[in-house]
Amino acid sequence: MDPYQTYLDMYDAMKHKDHAAAREQALNLKEWFAKGGFYPYQVTPLAMQAYLAFVLRHTEYLEYLPHSEE
Repeated sequence: MDPYQTYLDMYDAMKHKDHAAAREQALNLKEWFAKGGFYPYQVTPLAMQAYLAFVLRHTEYLEYLPHSEE
């Protein structure tokens, strides 16, 4: 995984109000860091964690929507 590209994808998704995509990227990054993945040099760990928290907080409502069975 490229954490910087994932961060950019998450940022772009939030910018375009695609909350489901942003949340998916945020959860991927959260898991990546929890498993010891490296932080991209372009973003400080503090800034990364702050934006992750922001995205997860603002997309939390998606967890309460009914999931469609495919």
